This record gives sequence, C-alpha cells and structure tokens, in this order.
Amino acid sequence: MIDLRAFSFLSTLPSREIEKLRKVCRYKKYASGTVIVKEKEDLSDLVMVVEGQVSVVKTYGDRKSTLFTLDPGDVYGEVEILNGTKCLTTLIGYQEFQVIFIPKEFFLRIIGLYPGFAKETRDLYSRRGPLLLEEGLSKSEFAKVVTFFNVKGGAGKSVISSNVAVMLAKYWKKKVVLLDMNLAFGDQAILLGLSPNKNIHNLTKVRPPLKLSSIEEQLTRHSSGLKVLLPPPLPELSESIRLEFIENIIDILKSHYDFIIIDTHNQLSPLELKLLDCSDLIMLIMTMELTFIKNTKVLLDLLQRLKIPREKVKVVLNRAFKSMGLEPSKVEKSLRYAISHFIPSEGNIVVPSVNKGTPFVLAKGSDGTAILMAIKKLCARLTGEEIEKGTWNMFSLLKEVFGL
Repeated sequence: MIDLRAFSFLSTLPSREIEKLRKVCRYKKYASGTVIVKEKEDLSDLVMVVEGQVSVVKTYGDRKSTLFTLDPGDVYGEVEILNGTKCLTTLIGYQEFQVIFIPKEFFLRIIGLYPGFAKETRDLYSRRGPLLLEEGLSKSEFAKVVTFFNVKGGAGKSVISSNVAVMLAKYWKKKVVLLDMNLAFGDQAILLGLSPNKNIHNLTKVRPPLKLSSIEEQLTRHSSGLKVLLPPPLPELSESIRLEFIENIIDILKSHYDFIIIDTHNQLSPLELKLLDCSDLIMLIMTMELTFIKNTKVLLDLLQRLKIPREKVKVVLNRAFKSMGLEPSKVEKSLRYAISHFIPSEGNIVVPSVNKGTPFVLAKGSDGTAILMAIKKLCARLTGEEIEKGTWNMFSLLKEVFGL
C-alpha cells in the first residue's frame, strides 16, 4: 500500500484526512510514453506522481517546450483548479509511472480547512502560476543555469558536470559555458585537458564595468564547442574573487548562452548558497554510501528550510550498480525525494577518460554503453526534449536490476 504520509505535499494533513484521501482518490499505472492529460482538456483532478516521472509540456505557437518534470511526490493542477481554467499543459510520462488523481472538490475542501496545506498550495502556485499562465514566449530568453552540488567530495560531481556540458555543446549544438566555481581546487582544466592560462582571476584585473567581450577573452574553448571559465591558477588567489563579481559574470552570460553549467566546491559558503539560489536546476550528486545518504538528506532538509523550490532540486545517483547493499527505493523513502537520474558504474570507461583529460562522452569506446545513455537522458531532460522511446528499454532494465 502506498504511504501517502511520505509525500511532503500532504505532510501537513492530519491522519484522518489522509485516510479519507486514500478512499476517494484514483490510482492508475501507465506505460512509458502515455499522455495522461492534454493541453486545453478539462482537468477535474489534482495529479500526484507516485512512481516514475512525468514531463510537463507547454505549446507556444508551433513550438513545444518541457517546462519541468514531476518526480514522485510532486503534484500538478493547482493553477488550473484555482483559476478555473482548462489544462494549460500536456502531461506525458517517460518510464513506467503511476499517479494518483485527487478529486478537485476534496482538494478545495482541505485548502479551506488546513492553513498549513493552504500555504503549501499557495507557495506552489506562486512559483508555477506565471510560467503556466504565460501565453507566449518571453521577448528575451535566458540561459538555463544548472548547478551540480553536494557537500561531500568523491561523488563524481565534476566528472558528470563536464560530460553533460560537453554533450550539450557537441551533440545538442547548444551554446554552453561551464563555470568551475571550486575556486581554490577546481578540476575542470584537468578533466577537459585545458590550459589554465585563461581564468577568472584575470578578469579581476579588467577595468569596470565588466563586459561580455572581456569575459569571452578569458573563456577557454574546448574542442566540443564548450566554453569554460576556469578558477585561479593558485589557491590563494581565490580570496580575491568577490561574490558580487561572480554574480555579475553570471548575469552577463545569461543572455548570450543556452546553458550555464556550474561545478561547485563541496561546502556551503555564501558563494555556494548564492549559486544554488540563482540556479534554475540543482543536481545533487550522491552515491549509495551511508555517509552520502546522510549528507544528502541533511542538505535536502536545509534547502527546504531555505525555501528553495522542490522542483528545482534533482537527486542524481552516480556509480549505480546491483551490489550496492542498499535498495534505492528505501533510500528514496529516507530522503523523501525521488532519485531522478541513475548514472551506472562503469569505471573502465570513466577512469581512463579522466586520466587522459578526455570526456568519456567523446570516447569511441563509450558508444552504446549504459553510462553514455544515462548522460544522454539527463541532457534530454535539460533541453526539454525526450530521446526516442526505444532507448528507454535500457532504463527499464536498470529498474529491474535495482528493484525499483
């Protein structure tokens, strides 16, 4: 039986309402690729994802764009129900997925009865309303800022961020800039085989105001087309980089790139907190070690207290393999968060690529491997696209291997 109390959206409701909800809601499982609600159709229920993931796709003229994805525990429909409109988007699942349909009348009743639940709904509405109700594309589109983070080293955060950035630039043909914000001990120069001659410290010598042309002069170009802003060549020089200076750099780059990928240091200084706040997506990288699970849970709780929207945060399990000693489903229950992406453990591919300074997504030996497909899937989600349905068979296999 599904434990509805485990979902944070319902956590403020008393047990008696949870039991009433269990009786009135509808549970349904779907195959990968199923559309459960179409744009401009009537929406008579609040939709809650229980298993799998659901993409929220909106049409702008003749173009479709994935606005965000729903993980287990996430809901959809509060904007339409409270505004009395038809569905503003199309909901489509990629992977086998299960959802709960909560009747509109029940949803509206508990909003009126419980202030805590009403606040949870209001906060969700305030974040999504402007995006969902927008009828056309904004006049100027800005880069999507994606930050890779965790407070414990050794998860492979820098390796994943560099390979994602390279794939977006090389295969998706996006304008991508990678910022190595581990200012004292960043590894991106080594991972990408780049010279550290151009770096952020050189920018501090530029006479203000800072301009795009000055920043571009200090970006190192990778063979994939990716541009990289490297940290200072010496650790002690990192102290000269002010937080406001980094904010200014990001603000300038946002209107000239499709993606800004940020690799961070494993700490929570004012810099990391600011980077998390300005990000559109936060990718928390973890492994199945108990220390990582504990730190990730503490971090997720902190982000919630800091009022960082839940839909901004995605948990990524790196080095996933069968003999982990822990079941991912139990870890998800402990975290009260879904694991959004699985990166398989293939050290025979990753380690040589690190030692050679060549991203594994460019290596011929990685063609057709599970780890390459996992990075493709992650990039597809970032771009608002979905890779061919047939390629999802590999993830169905992962699901069986991990017992999800």
